[in-house]
Amino acid sequence: MIKKKCFGFIPTKGETVDEQFKNCLLQLEKTLKSLYLDNSDILKQTIFVNAENNTSYLEIKKQLAKILDTNFNSSTPPTSFVGQPPEENKHLALEIIVAEKADGYQILQKKVKNIKYVVVQNTDMKEVYATGLTMSDLNSGISEQSQNAFNKMELILQNEGLDFSNIVRQWNYIEKILDVKTSDQKIEQNYQIFNNVRSTFYAKSSFNNGYPAATGIGMNVGGVILDFIAISFAKNISIHPIKNPNQIDAHQYSENVLVGKNAANKTRPKFERAKVVSNESVNQIFISGTAAIIGQYTIQENTVSDQTIATLQNINKLISIDNLKAHGVSIRDSLKGPSYLRVYVKNKSDIPLVKNICNKYYKEIPALFLVSDICRNNLTVEIEGIADF
Repeated sequence: MIKKKCFGFIPTKGETVDEQFKNCLLQLEKTLKSLYLDNSDILKQTIFVNAENNTSYLEIKKQLAKILDTNFNSSTPPTSFVGQPPEENKHLALEIIVAEKADGYQILQKKVKNIKYVVVQNTDMKEVYATGLTMSDLNSGISEQSQNAFNKMELILQNEGLDFSNIVRQWNYIEKILDVKTSDQKIEQNYQIFNNVRSTFYAKSSFNNGYPAATGIGMNVGGVILDFIAISFAKNISIHPIKNPNQIDAHQYSENVLVGKNAANKTRPKFERAKVVSNESVNQIFISGTAAIIGQYTIQENTVSDQTIATLQNINKLISIDNLKAHGVSIRDSLKGPSYLRVYVKNKSDIPLVKNICNKYYKEIPALFLVSDICRNNLTVEIEGIADF
C-alpha cells in the first residue's frame, strides 16, 4: 500500500470559471513541486462546481474538461465533477489524492470500455482509484442512474480481479438526495432508492472485512456519481471496519429512520463508520461521512453549532486510540486527529460558524467547506476525513 496525501484548493484569484480553475491548477502545480511530485502521481481528483441547473453543469463540465486535457496533455487522471458549491461564493474548488514516491510501485492509468481509472500496484497487491462514474443522461430516474453507475463500478472491479468487498472507501453523490416522490401509493426518497440499488449490487459479494467507509451526500445538480478506492486482499495488509460505540451501525438502522412507505425492498445504508487500512509502512483511517447522530437519531435538530460540535465529538470518539485498540488496531499513542477534512454544510450562511468551530477543534488541519444537502432533513452538517497514524 502506498502513502497518499489529500489536498483541497479554493481559488485565490480570478473572476470567471476558467480563471478560477486555472488558479487552482497553479496552486496544485506548486504543491506537487514542493513534494517533488508531478501530475502522474495524482490518483484521483474531484472538482466541486457551482451550477444553477443540469444544463449549466454540463456546460461547465465540458469547459473544465478542455482545460484539464491541456494541463495534463490528454492524460487527465480520473475526475469527478460534483454539483456542490464551495465556500466564499467561488465558482469551483479542486481536491486531489496524490501518491508519495515509493520504490517498487507502479501508477498506471487504465481504461475499460472507455471508463478511466488508476491502478497502483507492486508484486503483492493493487489499489484501484475510480471517480466520476455517472450516466450521461441526467434526466433519467435515480434508480436507473444508480444502476448505471454501479454497473461501471462492477466493470472496473471485475477487470482488476476484484469485487465489491474490496472497496475500502466510497463516495455516493446524489442529486436532490432528500426529494420524495409519491406514486401508486408508494413513497420513495431519492436516498432510499439509491440505498436499494446499492444493496442489490453489494449482495453479489461477501463483506468479511465489513462494508466500505462511505459518504452518501446530496448535490444540487449532476444526477448520481460514484467514486471509490478498492484494495486487493494481501497477507501484509490489514483491514479493519471501525464502529462508533456512541452510534448504531448504519447498516443496522431500524425502520424508524428509513424514509418511504410501501416501497419494495427498503434497505439500510451499507457502510462502516470508518475503515482502517494498514501495512508495514502505511496506516490510514478513512472516516465516513459523520453527522450529529447518537444511536440512530439526530440530536439538537435545529442548532448548527451544536450539531457541528456533536459531529466532531463523534469523529474524536471514532478514531480515539482506545476505540481503535478495541477493534484490534495496533497504534502507538500519537494519533493527533484527521490529516484532512471535507465539510458539508446545508446552509451557505452557516459556513463561517462551522469553519470557526472546526478550526478550534482541529487547528491547522486543511479542510474544504461545501454547500450540500445532508441525507436527513434535520441534519445541517456532515464531516468526513482521513487520518494517518
